[in-house]
Amino acid sequence: MTPPNKHLIALINYIALVPLVYFIPQWLSPYLPGNDFLQVLIIVAIIVPIISYLVMPITMKILK
Repeated sequence: MTPPNKHLIALINYIALVPLVYFIPQWLSPYLPGNDFLQVLIIVAIIVPIISYLVMPITMKILK
């Protein structure tokens, strides 16, 4: 079985990341501390597992 096209995987990552990076900071900003660095750490800590444990496994199952 051949692995999925790397360019397709990159495109799917991009499409999945754009709304997450756009909306999650807006939704969480009222609840986050005032320190910008801590905000980024928390937001990235939320986005990375969504991509790694939800989006990519689902994508790989669909592309098989």
